[in-house]
Amino acid sequence: MLGAPVRSRRDNGGRRNGHPLIFWGILLQRFVFSVIYEGITAMTPATLRELIDRYYQASARDLHGLDLQGMDLASVHLADADLRRTNLTKANLHQADLTHIDGYQITLAHADLRGASLAHAVLREADLRKAHCHRATLVNADLRNSCLERTDFSHANLEGANLTQADLAHANLYWANLRYTNLTGAKLTKANLTGAKFCQTIMPDGSIRDSECIFV
Repeated sequence: MLGAPVRSRRDNGGRRNGHPLIFWGILLQRFVFSVIYEGITAMTPATLRELIDRYYQASARDLHGLDLQGMDLASVHLADADLRRTNLTKANLHQADLTHIDGYQITLAHADLRGASLAHAVLREADLRKAHCHRATLVNADLRNSCLERTDFSHANLEGANLTQADLAHANLYWANLRYTNLTGAKLTKANLTGAKFCQTIMPDGSIRDSECIFV
C-alpha cells in the first residue's frame, strides 16, 4: 500500500514541492515513466491504479500529457480531470467516470469506453478511432474536429453533443441518441445510423432532422 502524502508546513496553493498536489504529481510522473519507458516490473498495474486514485483524491486533477496507454482503469473516477493530450490508447475505461474532463487532443484510440460517462467532456480534436463506446454517455460533449472513424457508438447517448467537423466515417451509431446533436460539416461516410434518434439534430449539410421528436 502506498503511504499518505507528505504535507508542507505552509499551503501555497500547490506551489511548494512539499504540497500533496506537487508530491503526487511528481510521484505519478516518475512511476509512469519507470513502468512504461524503463520496463520496471515492481510497479504493478494495481499499484499504479492506486497511485492514480490517490493522486485524484488529493484534489490534484492534472494528468495531462501522460502516456497511460493500455492501462486498466475500469470504473475509475476522474471527473473534472485535466487529460489534455493524454495517451490512453487501448486503455480499459469501462464504466469510468470522465464527466467534465478537459480532453483536448486526448488519444483514446481502441479504448474500452463501454458504459463510461463522458457527459459535458471537452474532447475537441480527440482521437477515438475504433474506440468502444457502446452505451456510453456523451451528453453535451464537445467533440468538434475529432477523429471518430469506425468508433462504436451503438446505443450511446450523444444528446446535445457538438460533433461539428468530426470524422464519423464507418462509425457505428446503431440506436444512438442524436437528439439536439450538432453534426455540421461532420463526415458520415458509410456510418451506420440504423435506429438512431433525431430531434432538432443539425445534419452535416445544415438541415434539421426531426424524425424522432416527441411533442406533447
